[in-house]
Amino acid sequence: MSWDVVQILSSLLSGLLLPVLLVLGSQELAFRSLWIVLSLLGLVDMAISCRRSFGEKGRVVRDKRRIFLRYLKGWFVFDAFSNLPFLLVSASPLAALFQLLRASKAFRVLRAWERSGWIDPLVLRMVRYLIALALLVVWLSCCWLFLGLTDPSPDGWVARHGFVERSHGDKLLFSFYWTITTLTSVGYGDVLPNTRPEILLAMLTMCLGVVVIAVAIGNIIAVANQLNDGRSEYEMKQAAMRRYLSLNGVSPNTLLQFQQFGNFLWDNYRGVRPGQVLADLPVSLRRVVAQEILEGSADDVPLLREMPVHLRGSLLMLVTAEVFHPGGVILSEGEVGNCIVFMISGRARILKDGVDSNEPWAQFGPGDHFGELSFFLQERRSCSVVAQEYVQAFVLDRSAYDEMCRRDESFNEVLGSISGEGADMKQQLLMRGLVV
Repeated sequence: MSWDVVQILSSLLSGLLLPVLLVLGSQELAFRSLWIVLSLLGLVDMAISCRRSFGEKGRVVRDKRRIFLRYLKGWFVFDAFSNLPFLLVSASPLAALFQLLRASKAFRVLRAWERSGWIDPLVLRMVRYLIALALLVVWLSCCWLFLGLTDPSPDGWVARHGFVERSHGDKLLFSFYWTITTLTSVGYGDVLPNTRPEILLAMLTMCLGVVVIAVAIGNIIAVANQLNDGRSEYEMKQAAMRRYLSLNGVSPNTLLQFQQFGNFLWDNYRGVRPGQVLADLPVSLRRVVAQEILEGSADDVPLLREMPVHLRGSLLMLVTAEVFHPGGVILSEGEVGNCIVFMISGRARILKDGVDSNEPWAQFGPGDHFGELSFFLQERRSCSVVAQEYVQAFVLDRSAYDEMCRRDESFNEVLGSISGEGADMKQQLLMRGLVV
């Protein structure tokens, strides 16, 4: 990465300082030794690029022949023209114009950093925009200055504004002033193009100004959206969904629950459910990511925390992470038991006519699990379980259970032995004829 930083700095020197020296210089190019050194650095970078591995279809290519052919078909000719030292020691300093092409190296390095994910892509996007803007301002200012210096007639802007006897520094500053006011469409009217080349350059600058402003607005919107972690985009999506539900006859009370649930998802998941992320990953990576995401939550469930590591890893791949809103039914009365629920957070209670849900045995909290009675007995539930507040839980359905038993025959025994720790509560339920 340090070599990339050197290349960015050297390319910016070539792109920002060299055009000014070419316009203001006479027959000799100032700092010639510096440009030769930068060209030599460029040649070293070409040698490194001929051996630098690259990614292709998810694989890292290290074959030297393929790397060289890829570079040869890509940027080799471009880099050769912009880095060969003989261009700088030529009799004409204008030959050094080829080295202006080195400015593109900065954008290539930043693009590579963006693909690698080392730095926030939004930050790199802003840096690329600022570099492009600086290069554009410098090059347009140098063009305006070149037109003034090469036009000795009274119609040229240098003569019209009395800059004939003034220093090159003043002329350069005035050129930057004209470029910025024209590029930003401010145009105070104190500097007007008069000759045909000046008019053409002014027209080009104004057209480029439209692009600059449009890109700037897009970057500002992206930054504003990034500052609130995408909250605005998420809220717009939620608002569209609420409008759809409202048009299809959903009651205001349900719409309010939907909005509250959306706020809960944002506060806890930033609007992205773990299942949505895992669904797009390959199986091998999905297992690793699932374990890292869900491992902390699994530690909150005693049954999962005490389970052997190899079983817990496989189980986390098969369980479903669910969220239930306050008042939402987690398990319904009358259904045949087909899942076991492991609570991570929140509170839930048993709902049944004639049953006091305030009793300790009728309530569930973080770390509890329920549903195994009807699951193993394969009977219909005689009561429901509803969420009292937002509940986050792992749900193990029958297909996942069968898959775990197929993978490891000891899973059923381990599950039964660990579940025995809640025997007192289950006994309380069975004594009252409740099967959850």
